[in-house]
Amino acid sequence: MLKVKLRQGVVLAGLFTLAACGGAGSGSGNGSAAVEATPAVAAKVSGYTEAYNALIDTFGLPRTADEYKGEKIATRSASDNITISQGWIEAAEGKLKTARALPGALGELDAKAEALDNALLKVLARLGPLYGYYNTKAYRQDGLKRGKAEDAAMTAEFDAALKAMEDFNDALVQQRRAGVDAELARFKAAGDMVGYNNKQAMQQAEDLVMLFNKPEDLKDPAVFAKADAIVGPLEKLLTDQQKAIAEAKPKATEPLRKSQLGVYGLVSDMLGTMIGQYRQLKQSHSGNDMKSMVDSYNNAVGMANDIN
Repeated sequence: MLKVKLRQGVVLAGLFTLAACGGAGSGSGNGSAAVEATPAVAAKVSGYTEAYNALIDTFGLPRTADEYKGEKIATRSASDNITISQGWIEAAEGKLKTARALPGALGELDAKAEALDNALLKVLARLGPLYGYYNTKAYRQDGLKRGKAEDAAMTAEFDAALKAMEDFNDALVQQRRAGVDAELARFKAAGDMVGYNNKQAMQQAEDLVMLFNKPEDLKDPAVFAKADAIVGPLEKLLTDQQKAIAEAKPKATEPLRKSQLGVYGLVSDMLGTMIGQYRQLKQSHSGNDMKSMVDSYNNAVGMANDIN
């Protein structure tokens, strides 16, 4: 099944405003209350963002779960060579725990973070001992008895954690998007059109890749029609961004600003690559081309996160 794993961008302190979906002071569909825009709140959301990115990284939860399930323990014998991985789940869980402890009450997002943390701790509590069991080949001693006895529970705990991760990401996206307009307004008020364009482009790029969540989406004309409606304005925005960067460079006197403009240019280029991969996807309807497109988006997020 096609699952899009998108990295989240870093939230900059002082540039982020959280509110309920209906606007500041209103209620939201999930019961979250408006959250005052403070550096502490922004720092907590950034902490959650960092934890989520670590969790979906190369050796994060999805890959670790997939590798475990790929061993198909229930069908194996003690004479087989069985290996599993612990991945980097423990490090990601540590980042999540640190973020949860930061000041600022974020309602639904905090609740989803707690549920995810608890699910990850259950995974780690079973996965660690099982890793030792398979790593030392102890399963050869007991005829794989313990491995088969714990297989269903380990699989269920992985699945529960993956679901909790998706729920957490949904809440994180909602909280982050509540502040987009305020952040764009701040860039515009400061006369920073490069930052303004970059923020808009990243938002549109996210909207594009999130259209493709299921295998059938790759062949659905209605989905591609929605994608085309995003790609046109995004491509124009990237052209505007290159002009804005070129105009800003002669005015940049500080090394930090010069470095920022260079990274903004790389982000724009990577999003252009993503558009090219979308057009390839439109012809091929291939899951591999979709993965390339998502990888380019994630690389752009990584670059944008490096802008200080």
